Amino acid sequence: MIRKLFHIVKFRNDFYKRFSKNTVTSDFKIKSIRVVLDKTLPVDEKYFRNLLTDITDSKIYFTFIKFTNSKETQKKEKDCYDKNHISLFGNFTDKLAKACSKKVDLQINFFGNDNLYLKWIAIKGDYKLSFGFRKTDIRINDIIFDFLPLQTDTFENEFRKYVKILKTV
Repeated sequence: MIRKLFHIVKFRNDFYKRFSKNTVTSDFKIKSIRVVLDKTLPVDEKYFRNLLTDITDSKIYFTFIKFTNSKETQKKEKDCYDKNHISLFGNFTDKLAKACSKKVDLQINFFGNDNLYLKWIAIKGDYKLSFGFRKTDIRINDIIFDFLPLQTDTFENEFRKYVKILKTV
């Protein structure tokens, strides 16, 4: 209980710091993407790699941050974290902090719940533009999809539209 209270306070502090960092200029290009992924959803790294390979003609650098509550999933998966990767006072472990601090052009917050830790990881990331879903706190995303992440066909169609728009800007 105390741990959760400390984490909520630290999250709010980090949340308000994030607002001043968003900068997208007219020369914006998608060269690097980070996906913050809820491992309870039925998608994986291959889903995003295939989707983006189809859409773009250039090489894109991917990073993934996966969040789970399952110790077994965490042991099997690379780049998989849980709430224990955040200390009592809200400090991210070195590995998680390093994953979040990598600069990317686009961050896809692929989760549709209001999980404190997924939101916290999403706002700690260093990115220029973020996509996400309405079911979570809409303030953490720049572009918000009004459907659930489980609707992967709809996500693919909408994502393709936005990437085409970003390519023409």
